[in-house]
Amino acid sequence: MKTVITDNSLCTLPICETAIPKHIYNYISALAEAGVKHVELDFRTVMKMNELPDGVNYIFRLGDPMFAELTEVFDFRYTVVTINDFKERIKVKNTPIIMEFPAVSKLSRQMLSLAQAQLKGRIEMVRLRGSYSMMSREEAHKYVYGAKCVLPVPIDICPMNKYKTALDSAIKFSAANVDSLTMCMGLSENYASIEEFLFTLMSVYEVLPDEFNMAALCKAAVYHQLVFGPHSRDSISHIMRLLDSDIMDLRNADTGKRVPMKMMLKDKMLLRKNFVSALENFIDNEEIPDDLAYDISDAIKRYNISLYDTDMLYDTKKNILN
Repeated sequence: MKTVITDNSLCTLPICETAIPKHIYNYISALAEAGVKHVELDFRTVMKMNELPDGVNYIFRLGDPMFAELTEVFDFRYTVVTINDFKERIKVKNTPIIMEFPAVSKLSRQMLSLAQAQLKGRIEMVRLRGSYSMMSREEAHKYVYGAKCVLPVPIDICPMNKYKTALDSAIKFSAANVDSLTMCMGLSENYASIEEFLFTLMSVYEVLPDEFNMAALCKAAVYHQLVFGPHSRDSISHIMRLLDSDIMDLRNADTGKRVPMKMMLKDKMLLRKNFVSALENFIDNEEIPDDLAYDISDAIKRYNISLYDTDMLYDTKKNILN
């Protein structure tokens, strides 16, 4: 997948008071192992940590010009600057800048020039953050293509959930090969969930790229509870609850009756009866020689039903029920 993933949970979700640097360290390491390429941090997280794990790039969310000097101390890949940060001319000496704009339908190179004039530092990426109305794949591709034609730097999109479209937008912008997507690990009212994004790629589109590791994402979900507290909601547990509910409420499409989860004795007896009846109907309805009909009838009487149980119920013959 050409699109890289940025996690912004550590600067958008409230960190639990009992969270310790080791938990945050392990959480970031699990995110990196899962395939997240950038982790976004803010001042509160940076000041908690004695060191940050390798194997992932860090984005510092400025928040206020007074924190700009931190970019000279820590090894950040980017610093995010927003329009609201322009209280004065901002000096970011050593770190490339991601300039964050509200999501707009029509992009202009002039807005990038105006922002650059307020910065002492170079803008190397533009983030478009906000809610998008429901788009078709073609519309999403057209939007990304248009953004790349207008803006001479890579494009990051942070889809938000005002219209309940954040996850859908993330999937479609990824398919349109946007350079980067910013999402949030865990369930958030505002952002697309990384877990749901990857689960959708895997289960709906059947295209989970090699760089993503679902086992590591599950490990990150465990540390998510430690970092953000028991009140936080990780998407993996949420997804599993939904799947469990769906499985427990499976309905027969023809009868509308609930599908039992286990084969009961009466189900086995019904299968046997149907099997034998089908063979008996075959003998009665087909024009076959009497001697062959006699042999088939004799075979039905002698048939070892337990073999039928084994084949049908324990799947020694693959796909026999299909």
